[in-house]
Amino acid sequence: MIRLPRGLLISYADDHDEATVRWLNSADIQSSFGFSSTLTIPAHRAWIASASNVVMWAVLDEQGAHCGNVLLHIAGKHRSAYFQIYLGEPSTRGKGLGKSVLEAVLRYAFDDIALHRVWLHTRPDNLDAERLYRRAGFVVEGIERDALLHGVGFISQTRWSILEHEWRDTSRFVVAT
Repeated sequence: MIRLPRGLLISYADDHDEATVRWLNSADIQSSFGFSSTLTIPAHRAWIASASNVVMWAVLDEQGAHCGNVLLHIAGKHRSAYFQIYLGEPSTRGKGLGKSVLEAVLRYAFDDIALHRVWLHTRPDNLDAERLYRRAGFVVEGIERDALLHGVGFISQTRWSILEHEWRDTSRFVVAT
């Protein structure tokens, strides 16, 4: 469990599946992640069972309601992890919860499990996410051109990363204690 200024991170559990699958099947989350097929609870459970190097938390809002998820896909050999977050409940977006989650997960990644690098993707039209990651000290590594098949065409995505020493040196993003 990780306490946040605006909520809580708890270990993901089976009782989070129903909301998670609903969110992952919503148009806005599918668009953000480049999904194009419908997900079922059994398929989601199978993915979780096979995801041996993933740390997954359920995001709870200030009232304790499950409102999203955050994941680190860890490549231990390289001391690196791929970061994913989604706030599935639209009413929780734009209120600082994502920032609190990012701060807590970066602290966990760099302090608790001694990672060297955390990286992620954004869609070029997700300007709010880009502002958040830039303020946190993430650096654009490049554009993955036509990386995702979406509908009848392809879309590109931006790849970002932050290194442990950059996270420690940044004064642009104050990490809550």
